[in-house]
Amino acid sequence: MARRSRFDTQEELEERVVRVDRTRKTVKGGRISSARVVCAVGDGRGNVGVGIGKARDVPAAIEKGMKDARNNMMRVPLDGYTIPHTVQAKVGGAVILLKPASRGTGIIAGGAVRQIVEVSGIRDILTKSLGSGNVFNRAMACFAALKALYQPDTVAQRREMTVEELIGRAIVDPYEQEDLEAQQAAEKAEEEEAVEFEQALAGEDSDDEEAAEDGEDDKGEDED
Repeated sequence: MARRSRFDTQEELEERVVRVDRTRKTVKGGRISSARVVCAVGDGRGNVGVGIGKARDVPAAIEKGMKDARNNMMRVPLDGYTIPHTVQAKVGGAVILLKPASRGTGIIAGGAVRQIVEVSGIRDILTKSLGSGNVFNRAMACFAALKALYQPDTVAQRREMTVEELIGRAIVDPYEQEDLEAQQAAEKAEEEEAVEFEQALAGEDSDDEEAAEDGEDDKGEDED
């Protein structure tokens, strides 16, 4: 049974076809053509996934690759708009090195690595390919490197320290901060709306009481 992803229903995901490879298999009856596709999916806010799709035709392979990428989505640890530390990963003969960069550096990468980094939401990073130029292995090595990143607070907890004590400063994920601020603003708006509704109800009750008192006064004057 296929795994369901919590990102399947989100429409804001950006999809990239990183690489399309056509293969041929010779059998007794002739040659069978097929396609292998590497796809990258991300929301541009710290979530990214890479998947592989194989089928007889390219559209079906792309569909499978996108589905696999959604199922493999992960959260990338961020320090501002870059990664928190240097990391390196190897898949096959491809070796990818990722390094943090200062604000304004941009994405120093090319090919498959650039496409994966762009959809992940990382804006400043330095990358280097140290091994094979195989695009498929490069893409998988880049994703493996992102998966190997550590959350600073996790490392600090293991060492029984705070993040400030560990690296000398606080680390903030800007996308999580934006989501938190938006959630707080929504909660505040709901509270204000509830208060206004209660005040409106209280005002209507007081108006009804005043109208009832005026009616009793008028009735007393008519009897006199």
